[in-house]
Amino acid sequence: MRLPIAAVLVAGFGSLMLLAVASVLVLGLVSAGTNTFALLNDKADLALASVEIRVRHQLDPARDMARFVAGLIERADLDPTDPAMLAVTLRGALAAAPDVTGVAFIRPDLTGVRAARLNGGLQAGAFDLQGEGDIPPELLDGPNRSAAVWIDPRWSKEASNSFISLYQPVRRDGRYLGQVVVGVSLGDLSRFLSLLYVEQGLNAFVLYDRTHVLAHPALVGRSFDFSNKPDGPPLPRVDQVDDPALAALWTAGTPVQSLKKRVEGKAVSVMGDDYLFLMRSMAGYGQQDWIIGIGFRDGEVNGEIRRLYKTGLVGLAILLVSVAVALYVGRKISRQVARLAEAADRVRAFEFRDIADLPDSRLREMARAASAFNAMVAGLRWFETYVPKALVLRLMRQREGLPGDGGDGGGGGGLASVQREVTVMFTDIRGFSRMAEHRSAADTAALLNEHFTLLAACIEAEGGTVDKFIGDSLMAFWGAPEAQDDHAARALRAAHAIHHAVCADNRRRVAAGQPPIHVRIGLHSGTVVVGNIGSASRINYTIVGDTVNVAARIEELSAALQGDAEVIVLTSGVTAAKGGNAAPLVRQGGRSLRGRTGTTELWRMVVPAVVVEAPLKESGEPASSPAPRPGTGVQAESEADSSAV
Repeated sequence: MRLPIAAVLVAGFGSLMLLAVASVLVLGLVSAGTNTFALLNDKADLALASVEIRVRHQLDPARDMARFVAGLIERADLDPTDPAMLAVTLRGALAAAPDVTGVAFIRPDLTGVRAARLNGGLQAGAFDLQGEGDIPPELLDGPNRSAAVWIDPRWSKEASNSFISLYQPVRRDGRYLGQVVVGVSLGDLSRFLSLLYVEQGLNAFVLYDRTHVLAHPALVGRSFDFSNKPDGPPLPRVDQVDDPALAALWTAGTPVQSLKKRVEGKAVSVMGDDYLFLMRSMAGYGQQDWIIGIGFRDGEVNGEIRRLYKTGLVGLAILLVSVAVALYVGRKISRQVARLAEAADRVRAFEFRDIADLPDSRLREMARAASAFNAMVAGLRWFETYVPKALVLRLMRQREGLPGDGGDGGGGGGLASVQREVTVMFTDIRGFSRMAEHRSAADTAALLNEHFTLLAACIEAEGGTVDKFIGDSLMAFWGAPEAQDDHAARALRAAHAIHHAVCADNRRRVAAGQPPIHVRIGLHSGTVVVGNIGSASRINYTIVGDTVNVAARIEELSAALQGDAEVIVLTSGVTAAKGGNAAPLVRQGGRSLRGRTGTTELWRMVVPAVVVEAPLKESGEPASSPAPRPGTGVQAESEADSSAV
């Protein structure tokens, strides 16, 4: 009796694997509500998120205050040389932000005005840091920075507390006026953590590094004097906090597997008690990443862990049995397949006389395969007497594209690589990352698909080849695989068509309440290697060479010249010369390209005002500047000098 192989596979492998997977799944579902995943996901992740949110809510108002005060000075709404007005403004800003401890404006000569919370009230007045020995380098480096920067914790003698400060440079019309400094005390954070997750038995903390503690419930009511601390930040060490488990975290803690990749787990045993700590880093407040974490007794999750282990062991046992049975049945079947494969190898080598007849099988399909194979070998033995073996083997090698037998070495008879003169185009969407931040993945993909469809239609209409899409960028070329003597003119006409298509699409987008798209295009002509490029497993028909790099650099340079234009097309002098009068161009002169020595002659495409409406701003409103005047070809350098670049 011969059985169908499909029935054996379904009844044997299928039922066994179904039993194994179903058993593990049922066991997992039964214990899902009480196992470690529930504990760590619900308690640990939420606890860590709450601690991080609280820390950021206390420190982010300082950034907002610094920006607010700096904006008043930069807009000339606040005179930095008027101490009285500065004091009133800083005092008012501080009163509106209870999480901020102090704010000051420091001029370049290290004099200024500050407001601070002292003894339960708000105090404001002038101060002078000239001659002070402990001046933060960030304060002196203000003229060299344009962005705000957090500095590491510093000790305040007046408040007897540690602070983290934000330094915000202030400039007006490019002139450095000073810095707005906002300080936040770290003492309030420990008081908050002492009330967090009390009922759940969790203990939250914030570490500056592996040695020093920023906030911990045990620090509430305690005071330290770090005025004479010789080294390190003005913070207590982990062994100075009344938490033996935390003190032994880095010295005696053993790593444990956590559920989240960014969460680090440590197990600590202290005085007969087992503790579990979960931590993750938090960046954004100084050069040193902080560590936020929670700790709890291991007994809180011991029962869940035991249930998880039992479930895993039972499921593993079922899987092992299922795999063992599947391997046994598979081996029985594989013996028949192995005989067939060995005989097929002899057929490939044309060793028909050495092939033994395949034996019969109880599996119906295997029996049919053996019978058909034996009949085929018998026919090939007769075929061998009429067709020379050497000729057949040579034809087979030529078909496979082996070197020396008529193939090109490309693996399958593909096109050989040659040198060819082509024109390369690169396009890019300006500000695409900012646009994608406010869109869903589906909307972003739809936008790119619509945009690339628009561009590809213009390129293919001029006989171009779209090589690849790289994010929001596109690469195309003309002159291959078919030779095109007018490849530069085709590329210029395609860029001109893209200009019209993007402008028309932007008018539609603005009418629909959507922001316009601004596109940059770079063109260059030269010699490249074109053909099958890739690995043995994957080959692409593409181009490589310095011409590709130059085209990409030209597109990159156009970002500095685009302004409010919806589309900017920059082309090299080589392409402009070869393109003739394919599109209106104005000369931009020689420019330096990133990563290249010397200068490259550049031309910019202009579009007559009667064809393209005034360019759109980012908001979709018409720009106030007029459109470029019309051109009929490669125009004189004097016209380029008068054009808006």
